[in-house]
Amino acid sequence: MKKLLLGSTALVAGGLMAAPAMAADPIKIGVGGYYQFFVNAGSIEGSYALSQSGNAAFTGAGVNFKGLSLYQEGEIHFTGQSKLDNGTTVGLTVELEGWNSAVSTTAGAGSARQIDEAFLFAFGDWGRVEVGSRDQASYRMYYGLPSAAAVYTGPFQHNSAALFANPVVAAANPTLGGVTFLTIGGQMQDVNRINYFTPRFMGLQIGVGYAPKINVNTAIGGLATGPGAVGGICGFNDATAAVVCATNDYSYQDFFDVGANYLNKFGDVTVAAFGSFMYASFVPGYAPLASASNPVTGANLTSWKQWVVGLQLGWNGFTVGGSYSYDNLGVGSNYYTGVDNDNRKWGAGIMYETGPWQMSFEWRGVYNNNGNGSGSICGVAVGTSAITACALPAGNTNTNNAAFGNNPANGALAFGGLTTNMLQAAANYALGPGIKMIGGVNYYNSTGPSNATAQQSWSVFLGMDLRF
Repeated sequence: MKKLLLGSTALVAGGLMAAPAMAADPIKIGVGGYYQFFVNAGSIEGSYALSQSGNAAFTGAGVNFKGLSLYQEGEIHFTGQSKLDNGTTVGLTVELEGWNSAVSTTAGAGSARQIDEAFLFAFGDWGRVEVGSRDQASYRMYYGLPSAAAVYTGPFQHNSAALFANPVVAAANPTLGGVTFLTIGGQMQDVNRINYFTPRFMGLQIGVGYAPKINVNTAIGGLATGPGAVGGICGFNDATAAVVCATNDYSYQDFFDVGANYLNKFGDVTVAAFGSFMYASFVPGYAPLASASNPVTGANLTSWKQWVVGLQLGWNGFTVGGSYSYDNLGVGSNYYTGVDNDNRKWGAGIMYETGPWQMSFEWRGVYNNNGNGSGSICGVAVGTSAITACALPAGNTNTNNAAFGNNPANGALAFGGLTTNMLQAAANYALGPGIKMIGGVNYYNSTGPSNATAQQSWSVFLGMDLRF
């Protein structure tokens, strides 16, 4: 076959075989992207270890966090397209990271990714289709909470790495991570998928998406999710290539999402409404020492479900809006407590725009019933940020004593709701085309039943966002 193709190419080059006529211009790649740099100054409450005596006294050992940080993030986008004779435009986008992001994957812990999204697209009177590593369709259709700092800590184009809060608590309290985004599917962006958007008709547009597999590569409820060496690349956030994907490897699969938004104007009032739903099935594995449930604690993994509704109203420079969302985090209700572990997220805000200025104030609240309970921190390695969770007593497998006892030094789970509330006042000023100065104040307050789940933090941030 290879020889045949080479021979055909030679015939075309020599003029012995006619090449098909192409009226459309060939694809030419253009360069775009963004870059942002921010200074955060504030305070993050540290994490402290419980004493081994089992009471709530502090040992003095802890992880403290610096109150001043410099943050940068950016991408260079290579995009090209060509319009065919039938009116359809076909193109591609590859997004190169403008910074090094250390990630941990089955392909190699600590490897640095360089490519973010990479996908093909086509659009015309029939709608738009995208194939490749891309945010899911309904994720980008969000309308709800308005924010003048949307490109930095917004509810839609969220940047979880910009969270100025205790990362130890963020790992133990899912509401702290949940507050970073209010749209759908924020944990699983850029997975290889197919998206389709209908044309907008009388203000209404529908988007649907499908991804064969999702590799969130996290541990939830004390149960490790994420596949092994073969399946690890499949469903990983950011552009990857894999032909063969494992099935029975404790991963979320057959991800489906559907969303719709409605845009219209009635007199001087603009209306934007949004609704979406996503579902992914959980496929357990058959390893003899692994399980999709924990018989000691009652934690279990199940199908992942999310849904979001949002509304925005605009009038005379003012925009008010909010949203409500539900996310079961792929975790079922605890077998013993019967209580769920779902995030329920609210957001409301107001923004005013005049000339080059935008100013906003917002609130976000995330609540979780915490049916699986929360562990505690019993130790911190001196001179590091490495924590030690309270362990079960050696040989103790009794459910009531181990999981539901009252001694944190013996690894007992603490029960009670988890919450995070966020307040933000922000403003931005357009210095020129694609150049904005952005600043504001963030406040985060997380609560929970153990020392691993509670923190307060605040920061004043100032920076620039460049688009090119």
